[in-house]
Amino acid sequence: MSKIENFEMEIDTLNRMRTVWVYLPDNYDEKGEGFPVIYMHDGQNLFYDRLTAYGAAWHVDKVLDEIYRNTGLSCIVVGVECNDKVRFSEYSPWKAVPNMRHRPKDKQNMGGEGGKYAEWFSNVLKPYIDGHYNTDRHRMATAVAGSSMGGLISCYIGLKYQRVYETMGLFSTYTAFNQLAFNNFENTTAQSMPQHAFIYAGGKEWGQEDSKANREMVNIAVNLYKKLFKRQICCELVLDSELPHYETAWETYFRPFAEHFLERYSEFKKKQ
Repeated sequence: MSKIENFEMEIDTLNRMRTVWVYLPDNYDEKGEGFPVIYMHDGQNLFYDRLTAYGAAWHVDKVLDEIYRNTGLSCIVVGVECNDKVRFSEYSPWKAVPNMRHRPKDKQNMGGEGGKYAEWFSNVLKPYIDGHYNTDRHRMATAVAGSSMGGLISCYIGLKYQRVYETMGLFSTYTAFNQLAFNNFENTTAQSMPQHAFIYAGGKEWGQEDSKANREMVNIAVNLYKKLFKRQICCELVLDSELPHYETAWETYFRPFAEHFLERYSEFKKKQ
């Protein structure tokens, strides 16, 4: 039976403590071949409805349990807790633009700490997980995923640390937090290794009435697809006209993201 463990860990680059949740699949064994890992943000929203701010989780554990029952494919998931008071700052390496939709009011939550968070995430958290769990450390076995601002920092981490992450899961990614800075980062960061990206956006991200904002989110996803495709990243773009900016939507499309990641990993292992 699968299980979820948790522990406290310091983000030493920012001097902050966080809870880290680790999903271990039903067939997890401390011995034998290592398991692929999906690293995720907003960890409190991944497994338990009672921990979320909005009443619904991604139910990552249930999705992966079902994938394992149906296919025999499995992985570990690592989810890092966020603190809403500094979430925007930790999930963006750049400051928010003045005209940003849903602009944070707290000056300490305006962005700019994402680089330090990403450094810890890739250089401290991942080695810690590799040292305490039976993981496959190959980049083909390693994915990073998140939604909204979590999608933004996942894309940043995936491109900056290509040697670590082969796959990116980018759900309702909000690059408009500072589009100019993101474009500059993307333009000046060389693509040195092959990667895959799963890009998703809903058609009613901000509700049925706000059509302009909804079009913006779809356009962000399409433009992100074009940018990553131009880098020769193998991309999958999914748009769902009916779904909002909400965990239940991300749960729906986490399934194909995880399935395709695990299928690629399985094929990779067969060729070794």
